[in-house]
This record gives sequence, C-alpha cells and structure tokens, in this order.
Amino acid sequence: MRWFSSYRLHGHSLAPSLPQHSLIISMRWPSRWRLTPGATVVVEHPRLGQLVKRLHRIDDNGRLWLRGEHPDGLSSEQMGPVSRQCIKGRVIFSVAATPSSHQLRHGA
Repeated sequence: MRWFSSYRLHGHSLAPSLPQHSLIISMRWPSRWRLTPGATVVVEHPRLGQLVKRLHRIDDNGRLWLRGEHPDGLSSEQMGPVSRQCIKGRVIFSVAATPSSHQLRHGA
C-alpha cells in the first residue's frame, strides 16, 4: 500500500475552500494515529463509495461523523457515522482549482 496518493476532486462538497477539480495529496493514516475534528480525510464510505470530507466529530463510541462545506451537500446525519477503518488517508496538501485550471491551454 502506498503512503501517498493524489486525487482530483469531483463535486462541490468542500467548496469554497476546495472547489471542484482541486488537486489533493493524502497520506495513509493508520488507525492507531490520532485524528482531530476539522481534518480533511479520504474515506471509503460503506454506502457512498470514496469521498473527501472534513471530520466533523468523533462520538462517544469512537464513530466518525463527516461533513462537507457546501450548503447543498449531504449533511453529517444523511451520511451517517463511519468506523475508523474507513479512513484511507488524511489530506496533507491541496491546490485549489481556479475556473480554468482544469482545462488544458493551447500554446502553453
């Protein structure tokens, strides 16, 4: 398993801080390492597949509740909690996309 992975965001759930087409680099985050609310994580959600979300809170049972930033996105309650084992990585670097940054430019 690789320690670092790169992803291109699809969707607006973390906009405005990470708009669609932003590039992120995540680092594998072993389950024994601590996560804190506010961390941006890559998660393999049991119902929704692979997502990039912010860790909203950790409940008394150790379950993780996630959230996006965009008001039209799914709420924490709609996503439901996930286990620590669903976390595939923590985002350690990001480059926010600009409106034209995801398109190739001719002559560049």
